Amino acid sequence: MPFYQWLAIELSLIALLSFGWSFENRLAGYSAFIGGLIYVIPNAYFAHRMFRFEGARQARLVVGNMFRAESIKLALTAVFFAAVFILIEPIHVSALLFTFAVMVALSPLLRWFIRPQPQR
Repeated sequence: MPFYQWLAIELSLIALLSFGWSFENRLAGYSAFIGGLIYVIPNAYFAHRMFRFEGARQARLVVGNMFRAESIKLALTAVFFAAVFILIEPIHVSALLFTFAVMVALSPLLRWFIRPQPQR
């Protein structure tokens, strides 16, 4: 359940940041939303891949999967940024990058607040 809780909080934060940027103009609002999605989608993929295996017997699979998932996450982020700058015209670059940066900065805090409870 922590995955869905994390996802709901991050999507809510994106909506809040987009709403705040929309006071500047509509372009800034949807650019902020896109910037947040550029962060959340690759990270959701990474989290989904990481929590597929559990237990000490699966340790090799977890480690191998971690490097593969991190590589794909970074590649997806780069592809999404490239696609946005190539395909979306106009774009409010400040709103897009600010929202992405806020999501990157707040991610460790969310992971600290949302810890999986030990199973008994």
